[in-house]
Amino acid sequence: MLLVASEGRHWRYEVCEHVDGYLVQMRDLETGDLDEDFTTIFRTLPVAFAYAEMSAAYERYAASEMEIVKDDQIEIDVEETERHFIDLSDRLHDNGINGVVIQTWNRESQIGAARMLH
Repeated sequence: MLLVASEGRHWRYEVCEHVDGYLVQMRDLETGDLDEDFTTIFRTLPVAFAYAEMSAAYERYAASEMEIVKDDQIEIDVEETERHFIDLSDRLHDNGINGVVIQTWNRESQIGAARMLH
């Protein structure tokens, strides 16, 4: 279930419920496709939301750099969202786990434990 989203220039960073916590995923605003490689799972909702906001701010900043648009507010947003994420992440001891790592872990656990006989 989608809880909250933060939009960059070309992507929306969605925070969804996940069995292991809160999943931040990246959706293309134009096509609606998800980027399977960009997923991160956090234990706490505040950190997941701060990460989504920071990611969107970074994306807006990168887009403005490519378009050679000078906007001081975009730079301020990046700095503020980064500080906010780092502060929350440190206080709540929640750095997140890359979704690809979780998928690999789940896939390996489904295969079952291989028995090793000596």
